[in-house]
Amino acid sequence: MERVRAPAVAGMFYPGEARALRNLVEGLLEQVPAVPVEPVAVVAPHAGFVYSGLTAAHAYKGLAKASSLHPRRVFLIGPSHRVWLEGVSVGNYDAYATPLGRVPVDREGVECLASRPDVSREEEPHRLEHSLETQLPFLQVTLVNFRIVPLVYGEMSGGHLADLLAGCWKPEDLIVISTDLSHYHPYDEARRLDALSNAAVLARDPKAMAGCEACGNIGVRAVLETARRRRWRPLLADLRNSGDTAGDKNRVVGYASYLFYPEQAELSVAAPLPVAVPAPAPDPAPAPGTGLPELVREHLAATLSGTPGLSPAALTGRREELARPGACFVTLTRQGRLRGCIGSLVAHRPLAEDLLENGLSAATRDPRFPPVQADELAGLEIEVSLLSPPQPFPHQDGDELIRRLIPGVHGVILGKNGRRATFLPQVWEQLPDPVEFLTQLCRKAGLDGDCWRQGAQIQVYTVEKQLERKKEG
Repeated sequence: MERVRAPAVAGMFYPGEARALRNLVEGLLEQVPAVPVEPVAVVAPHAGFVYSGLTAAHAYKGLAKASSLHPRRVFLIGPSHRVWLEGVSVGNYDAYATPLGRVPVDREGVECLASRPDVSREEEPHRLEHSLETQLPFLQVTLVNFRIVPLVYGEMSGGHLADLLAGCWKPEDLIVISTDLSHYHPYDEARRLDALSNAAVLARDPKAMAGCEACGNIGVRAVLETARRRRWRPLLADLRNSGDTAGDKNRVVGYASYLFYPEQAELSVAAPLPVAVPAPAPDPAPAPGTGLPELVREHLAATLSGTPGLSPAALTGRREELARPGACFVTLTRQGRLRGCIGSLVAHRPLAEDLLENGLSAATRDPRFPPVQADELAGLEIEVSLLSPPQPFPHQDGDELIRRLIPGVHGVILGKNGRRATFLPQVWEQLPDPVEFLTQLCRKAGLDGDCWRQGAQIQVYTVEKQLERKKEG
């Protein structure tokens, strides 16, 4: 029986109906200038098409339809947003599906990679991952006939990923790297950060790229290393952010598309100019009492009473900031004592969906506490923490780690031997000593208390904390 990976974000990141999806992708491609030479590798964004679709179209415009007798093989590479893993997973599927049909998996490529160290066939990293899925409609409209080698990666180096590719890639294959750039900064700051990423890519400098902000940083470094080895040159096709397309300018996500060519290719691509994409009419200002914690309370009041809660789709229709991908933690306390805390470490779905799901999970699925009852809700305080994208935190040893961590600012993700745990920055209030903070984090992960001194992987992030507004009177 054929194993098909079903679409996970159809109807959210892009239209869920085939005709509407094809019309959208074809319309985006029509807005992009022609590219006279087909690239050997591309970098493309993976956000909702309303935000990043035009930039993605720049990556795919130069691809020619492949013959049905000789389908193109595509190494499709993206970061894991939902599942922590070491190394890379190629999954165990025969095909990926979108509303435009099924895309076969290239078994030869999968078998080649699966025989190598740090490569697994775990399906879970693929099941809900959007970084690969969002590339498929563009490939289905441009290449038409192709097979994919799907790679979802976690903790690993860009150089190691490049080595894995080098052992299985053939000159006729296409490499697609999926990434967004900076996340959730004000417009001008995002442009500054994305300019650093752009300089690193155009210089083919993996080390410089390692210090830049991009959720697919490892994949970008892998293609830069590959480009250095094979003497490919990168060209910028498009660079913008959600503030240029369908979002406000207070909290934007950056997008870029790059095309890679052999150095001897005769081609020049002009630096992109911002394209005015009509944004939706602004929503009216939210009524008082409709902050994120208030939305969680309203949702819990309904669901804990046995009635339908708020609809994520309705919220995203009213408030555009809730339609963008976001990661949050919801914390419930009673008289200062924890009553439940559940959240997401990386953005993998619209913030509205993440907020409501994590709120319900904090109330009913935190294994440390019994489920919250409806009559208990009034006595609880609700806090929502919006997370920045986690960034690697390189350090030589435990002493340097302690010295560089900033109490009260850094949230910390610790991982080792397949185990993982995090403390939000708020935890520094209870554990202000960095040694004790890291020791307890190791124990939370089910590891020895000194694992942070013994090669544990460390990532850090910051949060924007929102508390409920106090009612007057």
